[in-house]
Amino acid sequence: MTGYFRSFHQMFTERVFSSRTYVVAVLQGFMLHLYMRPVAAFSRDMGYAAAPWAFPFILSNIFYLLLFMIGIIYCFSDVPFMQYKNMYQVIRTGRRRWAACQVSAILAQSFLIMAANVFFSMVLLSGSCELTLDWGKLYHTLALTGSPEEYRFLFAFSYETMQMFSPLELIALTVITGTLGIGFIGLFMFAVSIYINRSVAVTAAFVMVLMIYLVENIHPLLREKMAMFVPVNWMRVTQIGVKLHDSFIQPPVLYMLMVLAAGIAVCAVLILIKIKKMEFQWYKEE
Repeated sequence: MTGYFRSFHQMFTERVFSSRTYVVAVLQGFMLHLYMRPVAAFSRDMGYAAAPWAFPFILSNIFYLLLFMIGIIYCFSDVPFMQYKNMYQVIRTGRRRWAACQVSAILAQSFLIMAANVFFSMVLLSGSCELTLDWGKLYHTLALTGSPEEYRFLFAFSYETMQMFSPLELIALTVITGTLGIGFIGLFMFAVSIYINRSVAVTAAFVMVLMIYLVENIHPLLREKMAMFVPVNWMRVTQIGVKLHDSFIQPPVLYMLMVLAAGIAVCAVLILIKIKKMEFQWYKEE
């Protein structure tokens, strides 16, 4: 176990401090700045402090989620991380332990990405933030009156969601669903890469992300059924429990979490099976 954790720590550190991670961090930080700026401005002008719980509503915006997931695909587009420097890790740790460490590193990085985005969204409100466990007067005002056009809000606050979830519940659900969703995409790309190739893995992941537009634009009566097969769409947590034309927009939470967990487990097993016999193709460092 000591050897496993040592290898995991090394691989996770390499992933976090890679050029791809830096690019994704800058991209996601810039997007958050654009989305949070109207909230901070409205808070100052209205004289209402902003609660630090805006990220779930931002992530539920379809355009933001699209760009967010494109960054995720780019971040994992180098799976299965077979650069020449990893050759010695495989020799030292063994194929299956190396693969298990890679799977663990992807899941840990997925959690870190979600936690970092939640934290940075709070930092961007630091000048007008109110440390409260409630939604606060500002968000209720925005949810009930709409986003003023002069502030050019890029997302919306849902009053129905605020009534259904407490801030901590929604943040926790966002982090859990986001971690599992990103982890599933990363492991799916890993599995497809070693069974077929990287290009197919990236293309398949991109198609999965684009399917959120299909869910958004399909007939309302078919939306819930379609949403059951689009895991990326489940990251739009503010749609959970919301009905449109007497039909729920999202599947039940338990269903989403169980399917994501099962998908991650299946991908992990397929990776461990294939990695035992495959012929490695090493790449130059990027």
